[in-house]
Amino acid sequence: METFIKKYDREIALLEKKIHSQENKIQSQEKKILSQEEKIRILEDKCSSLSGAEEERENFVSFEALNHGINPTLQKNPEQKTTNGQFAQKRIVPGASDMVAFCAYMSTTEHSPSLHHTFVFDDVRTNIGSAYDRISGMFSAPLDGVYVLTWTMISDYHAYVYSQIVVNTEVFTGLITNSDEVGDRHSSTGVIVVHLSHNDRVYIRTNPTTHGYGNVHSGNLDGKPSFSGWKL
Repeated sequence: METFIKKYDREIALLEKKIHSQENKIQSQEKKILSQEEKIRILEDKCSSLSGAEEERENFVSFEALNHGINPTLQKNPEQKTTNGQFAQKRIVPGASDMVAFCAYMSTTEHSPSLHHTFVFDDVRTNIGSAYDRISGMFSAPLDGVYVLTWTMISDYHAYVYSQIVVNTEVFTGLITNSDEVGDRHSSTGVIVVHLSHNDRVYIRTNPTTHGYGNVHSGNLDGKPSFSGWKL
């Protein structure tokens, strides 16, 4: 009888071990599902931001003409004639398709950003050419040319922040914004002029090897960190 009981005890222990293993696998699968759902959400946000790009491009010419007081010119198109043989005419704004400019702000305070952290400026105020991505924080050059790019950081009370502007994988230059020894907030701004090729990417990040301390402040009273640029 005792041998019989021991045998079943071993079988029960083995079953409990299998159940525990299955529970661990289920938890692992649930974590993977949550991770995939988050990736899907990010992709949906990107698709949503891109869906309006074409409409923005179509409306851009007329908007710029009204906003800046430009008188659109009338241009003859030799490929389009009316029924009476006259040339068709269409309105254009000279050089409008080459215009690229963006301006974005950081909407909330970044608390103790880690090394190699990419800053995301999610409050987009201007995005002519739809080249700045508010999800990733990256500007992708839509055209070859010379660009001016600038960024501003604000260190919170008793904080210091190391920031860098990166072109593709190359650090162009960096900044330190330091209010470590004073009970105040400080700001600093960097400006670069750089030639970019089509699809070159530019973004702002923390230093990958040197730690800062404290928060990057964002507020309506003392100002917000920003990332801006335009094509010359």
